[in-house]
Amino acid sequence: MLKTAISILALLYCTLCHSQCDSINDSSTRHFNLKFSYNSSLIYPGISTGIEFPLNYVNVHVFKNQKLIRCFKKGRFISGNLNWYHHPDFHDNLYLTAEWVMRRTRYTGFMSEFSIGPGFSRTFLGGTTYKVDDIGNISVIKLAGYNYALITIGGGFGYDFSMKKKLPFSALAKMNLISMFPYNSTIYFRPVLELGIRYTPGRSQIKYIRNPLQYQNNNERSISL
Repeated sequence: MLKTAISILALLYCTLCHSQCDSINDSSTRHFNLKFSYNSSLIYPGISTGIEFPLNYVNVHVFKNQKLIRCFKKGRFISGNLNWYHHPDFHDNLYLTAEWVMRRTRYTGFMSEFSIGPGFSRTFLGGTTYKVDDIGNISVIKLAGYNYALITIGGGFGYDFSMKKKLPFSALAKMNLISMFPYNSTIYFRPVLELGIRYTPGRSQIKYIRNPLQYQNNNERSISL
């Protein structure tokens, strides 16, 4: 199962790496992000790792009386994530997700985001699981567990160190809600807290244009108040 999940993430990386939109003129947006985070289901520990690619990027500049008062960037991403948490005496949950991510980053570095997407979950039961056949023979089931379809939705905030300090890192805190189904003929909901970092190889600091008449591509937008 783990080898299959890693293979899917590798395939997602190769596919998206070659299919990124050529219309994105800011070269810094063509870099993928790598994520590693602590993944906690309530009080139960785990980890999460993933990779994401930008689909769309817009730098927004807000002016009042032709004076820049606010600037931020809006991004749309697609990500693939491999997640795991350990629930003692219940199960280990290994799940793979593909997410659509919407993120807004202010020039100060503060960022907020929302994500949603489908996934696949494989649970492994805690303890030893036995099977009894029709003639009474008892055997041990190795790696006993269940497969589920999954939907995840989440929101969070963080800080992008590349905006002010020119460092290719960002820190994030995020709360996700995963739903697994069918789960004993019902839908199983579980909140998951995520604390981690993203690393963006080759990211450069965004340069803001202060004159609204000097935009040179469609990835710049000005708003006058």
